[in-house]
Amino acid sequence: MSQGSVLIMDQNRDLAQRIALMLHQQKWTSVLSFDQKMAMRMLKGSRFHLLLFDAYDANGATIEHIDQIRGEAQDAPLAIMSDGGGRGNAINAAMNQARVAGADFVLPKPFNPEKLKSLLADTNAYHRARSKDHNVLVIEDNEDLRNDICRVLKQVGYKVSYAANMEDAFFDHNLGLIDVVVTAVLIPGIGGIEGTAQIKSDFSHCKVVAMSEGVDATITAVHVLAAAKAAGADALLPKPFTMHDLLKSVAGVIRAKDDPAEDLAQAAVDAIFAR
Repeated sequence: MSQGSVLIMDQNRDLAQRIALMLHQQKWTSVLSFDQKMAMRMLKGSRFHLLLFDAYDANGATIEHIDQIRGEAQDAPLAIMSDGGGRGNAINAAMNQARVAGADFVLPKPFNPEKLKSLLADTNAYHRARSKDHNVLVIEDNEDLRNDICRVLKQVGYKVSYAANMEDAFFDHNLGLIDVVVTAVLIPGIGGIEGTAQIKSDFSHCKVVAMSEGVDATITAVHVLAAAKAAGADALLPKPFTMHDLLKSVAGVIRAKDDPAEDLAQAAVDAIFAR
């Protein structure tokens, strides 16, 4: 599953194709255009997560058309890339002009996959900052419990997605757009401990709520959750738990100090369970 879609505008077709390959390696899809007119036609018919436009094409400077691009781009951020004709001072000048004109990101060319990966992370942060919803991903192999958790989270206003294991979570979901991961620890595959460590390493903005029962009389839920905590989990939830406890854990990891919106979310939780 694609992590997101990018519209590339670069008159250098070979370079555009190399950028598309780098995006593919990051599990992002891309659409190529080779001039501004072609890009504008594509914007009218499709929605993208990111616009990656060269500073110039055969018709002139991209920054002269930023208002028009914005009008068609909906909520996609605009990244301007430039090589400045190979001159360092010219690159800096082009990047500064792009910032002043209103580009969300600038990217000097040539760039490597790590620079592109950083841009994609910034793109996800851009979308998270503008989202009105908190996005929660539930990872649980017990279908009945997973459905119950998702239902209650939706009931109090969270945007919810789910997976049966960590492999599906990483493959099918863009964790760059997820605020909270609620995960079982004892699940098939790579498991919740290794998965939590990977989430916290690759998506440091994600908060993780780890939930688990014990393995046996010797390895209790406390032991399992201690391992999850060591892997980076932000909150621990022993099984079995009440849905009220679950919601308090989720609200706790995303609550900002003195945030009225979070007070309202907690009020919604309390109202449901006071019935």
